[in-house]
Amino acid sequence: MKKIKLLLLTSLSLITFISCNFENEYEGTKSLNYITFESESYDFDVDLGGSSTRDIYIYSTQTSSSERTFNISVVLDDSSLDSESYSVPTYVTIPANTNVGMLTISISDVNISEEGETLVIEFTASSEVFNGERITLNVKQKCPFNEVVFDVTFDSWAEETGWTLADANGNILDSAPYGTYADYESGEQFSKAFCLENGEYTFTIYDQYGDGTGDYKLVYNGTILAQGGGFGGSDATTFTVSL
Repeated sequence: MKKIKLLLLTSLSLITFISCNFENEYEGTKSLNYITFESESYDFDVDLGGSSTRDIYIYSTQTSSSERTFNISVVLDDSSLDSESYSVPTYVTIPANTNVGMLTISISDVNISEEGETLVIEFTASSEVFNGERITLNVKQKCPFNEVVFDVTFDSWAEETGWTLADANGNILDSAPYGTYADYESGEQFSKAFCLENGEYTFTIYDQYGDGTGDYKLVYNGTILAQGGGFGGSDATTFTVSL
């Protein structure tokens, strides 16, 4: 019985100690003049061939009876996004009697690669406020139509692999001629997304010497349209997509 009472008293003391420390830490944070972005990383999708606008939240540990402005800047050396593609204000405002502000950013589909680009933003140093970490916008194209993804794992002769994508009239919309994947090793993977309007298409994968053994698949909306673990000279798949 004594052991149980001792254990209970010890547990209560520990809870009280943690609670007090939390309150002290919270009060200390409130007294610190600190601003930060909503996160250190943000996924920013841009409509293919179009533009998109997003609001990034800014938080402060303090409120004020008057509005406050904080200067921000783009870190050009760490950003890969084309400078002609984005619009970023030079400052952000936190309204009076609140600790939340919004930074509105617009980005257009200008020279955005399939792998995506980055835009890094930071607060300008100030002696009046402590700044949080910079934020990195991970910018990628977003397909407004039907997205079909092609994945392939190459065999020992990746340079012999090629493919075409044609519409219902036989017009070639995209392709990879022989030699495109000459730098890929056996077992390496490649992925490409096609953004397709409603309609019928034919995807054909080729091997230059007729002995293709790589694994590939076409996926649309979670459904596998085609897959193969050895396509020999060629393998063609006709499929239809619609929203």
